[in-house]
Amino acid sequence: VLCLLMAAAVAAAPRAGLLDFISRYANTYVPEDAQTYVQTDVATLENELVTATVRELYYDGKVARMVVDVTPKADNILLLGEDMYPEDAWENMKLHPGGEENQDLRTVSQVYEEDGYEAAYAVSVGLWPVDENTLSTGGVMDYYGNEDGTLTIYQQEEYKNAPEELTARLRVLVIPWEAPLTEGSKPLREQRQELNQLLTLTQTAAATEAYLCTQPVELPSVGVRIDGLLIEVKPQELYATLDFTVTDRAAYDALDSGLWFEFIDPESTAETPYEQRLMEGLTGGGSISPVDCDDPAYANQFRQRETLGRNELHQAYTIRAFDAWEKQRYETVELVMQPATPEEAAAFLGE
Repeated sequence: VLCLLMAAAVAAAPRAGLLDFISRYANTYVPEDAQTYVQTDVATLENELVTATVRELYYDGKVARMVVDVTPKADNILLLGEDMYPEDAWENMKLHPGGEENQDLRTVSQVYEEDGYEAAYAVSVGLWPVDENTLSTGGVMDYYGNEDGTLTIYQQEEYKNAPEELTARLRVLVIPWEAPLTEGSKPLREQRQELNQLLTLTQTAAATEAYLCTQPVELPSVGVRIDGLLIEVKPQELYATLDFTVTDRAAYDALDSGLWFEFIDPESTAETPYEQRLMEGLTGGGSISPVDCDDPAYANQFRQRETLGRNELHQAYTIRAFDAWEKQRYETVELVMQPATPEEAAAFLGE
């Protein structure tokens, strides 16, 4: 009876959703109402090998996030994340790896042999805009394996020039590995199978609250001038766009393209500079790209994009310049924000 109860508990255990994947990252703020803006049970695709269910989906006009459950139709099929290889540790297939005493030290090929699998497939998913004017500018992928053999995949895509309602092609790739799966096996990409379906992504909150600062601020030690900062309020995070211009080429080049601006708490008593930063948004990361030409070595105007936690909406932001390579900090300046209309925000972004 105990064994039956344990099996039922495993089968009934809820699978991880969008926020379960994102909340694992340090210094990331997850709003209390974040789940409110997540659409569930969106679509189901299948072929003779697998059933793929888009269990959760979020779209805010800039970022799309989804969780897809891919379930094999036979017990002898092993589904793997797209970057898993036979020699990799099986522990990498877990959402929450065990501690030193609870790790599964087997390789993928050992699991394949010991658990009686007869075929292995790598699975990947993507959301591609149909409109050629909307561009995908990058993404994040994560996954884990469930006890019942289902592969749960988290996919995040960022878009440029995306409309409030985006038509995108969901593509699920199922790529076979040479069988039997050993450390010498190779993926047979030319034999891949595709599942495709058009999805309509609707922006969760059409009205975007925005704040803008266009008061130029000089930072002579790093040879640039901050031209403006835009903060856009979205349901799950804030989008920060900071523009700057090179005013002293020698000072700027001395940082070897390592200049970055960090948003910090001026009242922080944290000991390390990193701990002084404001909390990040769910998208995480960030980028700096040239605006006036394609080659960063010759560009004079740049744009930094990143996200902040939705709890970090302030009337003013303290910005500190630092060298991403040497970790040296430079000037700290304050940018005072003013409410911006949708037209003003669009003009700043050049849309």
